[in-house]
Amino acid sequence: MVENIILNKIGDGTPVSTIWNTDGAHQDSQEKPAHYEKAITEVGFGKYNVMLILTLIPSAFATSFSTSTMSYVFPIAQCDLNLTLDNKGMLNSITYFGMLSSGFLSGFLTDTLGRKKLMIYAFIFDGFVVIMCAFSKSFTYLTIVKFFEGFIENGGFAAVIAYTSEFNSAKFRPFIPLFNGIFVNSGAVVLPLMAWIIFTDSINISTFGGFIVLRSWNLFILATAIPSLMAGFLYILLPESPKFLMTVGKNDEALKTFNKMYKCNNGSTKGEYPIKALVDEPKLQGNEKLGHVTSQRSNIQALKEGFRQIAAIFYRPNCINLIMVVIIQFGLLMGNNTLRLWLPQLFAAINDRSEVAKKEGFDLCRTLQTLIPNSTRSNGTCSVNYNNSEVYANNAICGAVAIVILLLSLPMVRLLGKKIVLCGSALGSGLCLIIIAYYGNHITVTLTLSSIHIGFNYVAFNTLLSSIVDLFPTTLRYPANTVYCRNVTLE
Repeated sequence: MVENIILNKIGDGTPVSTIWNTDGAHQDSQEKPAHYEKAITEVGFGKYNVMLILTLIPSAFATSFSTSTMSYVFPIAQCDLNLTLDNKGMLNSITYFGMLSSGFLSGFLTDTLGRKKLMIYAFIFDGFVVIMCAFSKSFTYLTIVKFFEGFIENGGFAAVIAYTSEFNSAKFRPFIPLFNGIFVNSGAVVLPLMAWIIFTDSINISTFGGFIVLRSWNLFILATAIPSLMAGFLYILLPESPKFLMTVGKNDEALKTFNKMYKCNNGSTKGEYPIKALVDEPKLQGNEKLGHVTSQRSNIQALKEGFRQIAAIFYRPNCINLIMVVIIQFGLLMGNNTLRLWLPQLFAAINDRSEVAKKEGFDLCRTLQTLIPNSTRSNGTCSVNYNNSEVYANNAICGAVAIVILLLSLPMVRLLGKKIVLCGSALGSGLCLIIIAYYGNHITVTLTLSSIHIGFNYVAFNTLLSSIVDLFPTTLRYPANTVYCRNVTLE
């Protein structure tokens, strides 16, 4: 072919090869269908990406509030709800049981119906369930509602990470879970400040002849529904993930999204988006074990595709990767939640016996033992201490320190790589727990080490989460995320 091009000439004696190289090759490079990674790389990183990252804030707050709210409610509501220590443990863990039970179901729905639809429904319904939770009058009712809150909220959380990551190229994708971790810990700072403002003994609203009674802790739970509702309505305004659109064969819609992102990021400085065509990904799915989705399918076909995607998790190399990820995450979440979910109660106990501590000295184990008689109330009386400003300040400090550690981890991921950051932060988190157990004989030491432990743990958690994008194909990322994020309920 090259010889024919060289020998053929046009009227002025110019070889055809010259014209072909200057025009034909350029045209071919523009019209050749592009894979997702090339298409998203051409978009670049700019205002559109920053906007999407900022939309993580309400969803991250919703996630943080969902798992942490009860920790602040316990010291205030234990008399109204007659809570024992066992009841508190159940309420801390029941949300995670709900998350576990909905993992594969929400994974099927998001990979067959789309990330956007699931996020909208999950966060809006979660907001309404939290509102129902605010009207709790008994431990049983609260337990049931918190279970369904976890059942619904899990779908939105895992979809958000996959959704936002798929709007970014491989260069910036690892930072999305870390930014999400920063926002989650920002919620951990905001939550105790909300408790500081709202919790008071002067609120006692009774309506319908006492059928509905609202105290300060009810209003506190009601306020935590705001981020979920904001996230749900916000995602109505955003497009579907371009990666998912390509996966189901909707290349025209994906190309429109890429064009919109390109114009927002670059303005008119670089002209038009250079990619004119995208590869047909459904036709590239040669191995049915990997699972695939298509744009032209009935509900029955969608159901079959969903089951095929779930089954694909159990084939190599996906099953090996999933087992490793789950084992690592089991240890991280068990260590983190064992301490984090009990910190407000622990600081409240420290605050309640502060005068005794001044005389006898601070002792972590002795402070923990005081929780048992307070919750059993063998003398038949129950009182609530609303003077907990130091409790909320300590919890806010823990969240703030974790944010600083997460911010410092961002350049470390670029310099050292995800593997080194993951191993180092996980080891540092575990070491802090060991030191607390043996040498936590001073409130300042306990507060400092708890803050560092939570920060390191979130770095490891979100670094591992960012690795899922590299370990699993698109149709398996969401099921892997749901299993990964909620595999421990041992609080």
